[in-house]
Amino acid sequence: MNFKFNIELHHNVIAISMIVFLILNLIENIIHFSIGRNIDNKNSTNIKIELPEFYDIIKILGIMIIFSILQASLTYYGLKYL
Repeated sequence: MNFKFNIELHHNVIAISMIVFLILNLIENIIHFSIGRNIDNKNSTNIKIELPEFYDIIKILGIMIIFSILQASLTYYGLKYL
């Protein structure tokens, strides 16, 4: 039995996928950044969430943009050709 699904992809799927990835992962990365910055207080149950400095945010966003393009492209072509 060979099932083939006919999925019609909207042309904006790459942009939507990238935006969702960027927003969710930016929140996650800020939390990870704050945990790493507060590693000295590992016995504490409280995590102080703080925004990184501007240059660090730019570096984080640069890396995230690269991975969001990869993620959106793989999602688009995976849905289109699988």
